[in-house]
Amino acid sequence: MNTADAQQAAGLVLTLGWLLVAAVLFAHRVGLVTSGPLIGRDVRVPGPVLWGSGAAVAFYMAQAVVVDAVEDAPNRIVAGADRPVLDWMVAHRTPDLTSLMEAVSRYGGTNGTLLLAAAAVAVLLVMRRWWDAVAVAVATGGVAVLVPTFKDVYGRTRPPVATQLVVEPDLSLPSGHALGAIVVIGIVAVVLGRAVRSPGWRVVVGAVAAAAILTISLSRLYLGVHWVTDVATSWTLGGAWLAVVVTGLMWVTGRGSERP
Repeated sequence: MNTADAQQAAGLVLTLGWLLVAAVLFAHRVGLVTSGPLIGRDVRVPGPVLWGSGAAVAFYMAQAVVVDAVEDAPNRIVAGADRPVLDWMVAHRTPDLTSLMEAVSRYGGTNGTLLLAAAAVAVLLVMRRWWDAVAVAVATGGVAVLVPTFKDVYGRTRPPVATQLVVEPDLSLPSGHALGAIVVIGIVAVVLGRAVRSPGWRVVVGAVAAAAILTISLSRLYLGVHWVTDVATSWTLGGAWLAVVVTGLMWVTGRGSERP
């Protein structure tokens, strides 16, 4: 069993476990089950927590599927897009666009996301939004663990040096820029969305966050330092971690606690 197969097996176990818990909770809610080893006399799981945990499992399973496609069938369907996308990016480079993408990559990397997270935590503490501040800190800390860990686990090499506009000495999968963007920008967007009341402003926050994540990720493809499946895996793995953090945030704030 290779690494991707092991990841898929773990994802399948998590999926089945989530489905079992969801089924038991549903049966309890409609009165089909009133007692048993998995439920007590008063079981209430908020909807956002249940669906958030399901999203985390789904994202984790998705990243395992993408990596499995890369390892087992590099020339088919998903992984087959790697070389054509890289070639297209190389063919459409221009001096001005290169300067822009280099700047996006520079400021959208580790230093940029850390500064964003630190600023968000500071503002949230001033606003006394304790759990939101904890969520941003935990999400950001998770990125520092996930990226090097999964790079070592998957051990994928980067695209050919001849296609790279910047030199990156470490491994390729996942992309630290893409994963960091979706997690850090994502959690900041979530807590900002919780702070504003207007649905219109929430849409604006979501749109700006999505545009920033997409632009940072595209910069890594344009610069030739990542395959498109690196970015896809980073989005799904980062999405899983973001869903875990947001689910935890919904859980603790849903219980009415104001302080960590």
